[in-house]
Amino acid sequence: MTRDPWHFRRDQLAEQVLGTLARGPAQALSLFAPRRAGKTEFLIQDLAPHAETRGHRVIYASFWQAPLSPLAVLLHALEKSRESGGLADRVRASAWKVAPKLKLSASIPGTGTGAEAEIDLTRLKGEPPANLLLHLDDLLGRVSKTGKPTILLLDEVQELARNRGNASLVAALRTSLDKRQEGLRAVFTGSSRAGLAAMFSDREAPFFHFATPIDLPALGTGFVDHVVAVFRKTAKRRLDRAGMVDAFDRLHRNPYFLRLLVQRILYDPEHTVGSALEDVRERIATELGYPEAWLGLTPLQRETARALAAGASRPFSQDFRGALGAALGGDAPSAARVQAALRRLERLGIVDAARGVWELADPGFGGWIAAGGEDPE
Repeated sequence: MTRDPWHFRRDQLAEQVLGTLARGPAQALSLFAPRRAGKTEFLIQDLAPHAETRGHRVIYASFWQAPLSPLAVLLHALEKSRESGGLADRVRASAWKVAPKLKLSASIPGTGTGAEAEIDLTRLKGEPPANLLLHLDDLLGRVSKTGKPTILLLDEVQELARNRGNASLVAALRTSLDKRQEGLRAVFTGSSRAGLAAMFSDREAPFFHFATPIDLPALGTGFVDHVVAVFRKTAKRRLDRAGMVDAFDRLHRNPYFLRLLVQRILYDPEHTVGSALEDVRERIATELGYPEAWLGLTPLQRETARALAAGASRPFSQDFRGALGAALGGDAPSAARVQAALRRLERLGIVDAARGVWELADPGFGGWIAAGGEDPE
C-alpha cells in the first residue's frame, strides 16, 4: 500500500505492541483512545505492516456503526483474509465494504452446505445461529498459526457489549481464542472506557480479565512538526509552528482534528491558524452532535456535565451539590439525584468512571462545554 504522506509513523509503538503479543505473556491487548484519536490508523498503517513483515497474518474487523451484525462482520473479515495478499491489499481493494452475499470457504456444520455455497449476510439479525458460530470457530482454526500467530485487530469492540443479543457471539469468540492460545493473538480497541470495562472488567463477562489494558499514547510536538513539514512540501507555504502547537493543545491533541485545521488552511490561504481553529471547532461540534446531545439533557444533567468539564470532582460532596443547586437556582440536589444524573450521562456515553473518577468521556465535548459552546449567547 502506498503510504499516506500525512501519516505520522509510530514504529516504536508498533514494535512494542507486536513484541508484547508475539513474544510476551499476553494473548490479547485492549487499546483505548478517544474517537478519532488515531486508533484505526495505528492498527492499519503501523501495527499491521510491522506484523506482516515478520510473517504474521493480520485480520481486521471494525464494529463501529457497522451496517451488518457483528457475526457477519467477523465472518466477512475471516473469509476475505484467506485470499491472496496482506491487509494492505485488502485495504486498497476496499475489501471491508461488505457485499450482501459471502461465498463460503467450507461447509456450514450441520447443514451439508458445500464450500461453494453463499450466505446472505444481511439476514444475520438477532441471536447468532449456532451453526454459523461453529463455522466462525472453524474459520478461526484455519487461520490460526502456531509459531507466527495470526493477529486479530478488532476495532471498537465495545459495540459488542451494547446488545445482549451478542452474548453468545462474545462467548464463542472467547472459547475459540482460548483453544488456540499459541496460534491467535488479538488487539481489541475501544473509544469508551466504560464500554471496554463492560467487556473486560465485568466478572460476569466472557472476556473478564482476558486482555491487558493499555492506552494509545497521545501524540506530541513531533506529530505537529511532521504536519508542518508535509504542509510546506505540499503547499509551498509555511505554517506558524508555535500557533500549530497551541492549536493542537486546544484540540486536545487529536490528530484528526489538527488535519481538519490544516485542510482549511490548505484550501483557503486567507485563513490563519487562529481563524481556521475557530472554524474547525465549530465543525467538530456539528459533526459529533454536541449541540443535539446537550439539548437532550435535563437541567441537572447539564449542570453536572458542566461542573465536570470545568474540572470539579467528588460529585457527591456537599460542595459539588451545593454548586449545582446554586446554578439551578434552588437547593442542593440529593446525592441520589446526582447519581441518577451521572448514570444517565454514562449511558449516553458522555461521562464515565472507568478510571475511578467521574469525568467527561470525550475531551472535545468537555472543552466545548467549558468554552461556552452550549450557550451561543
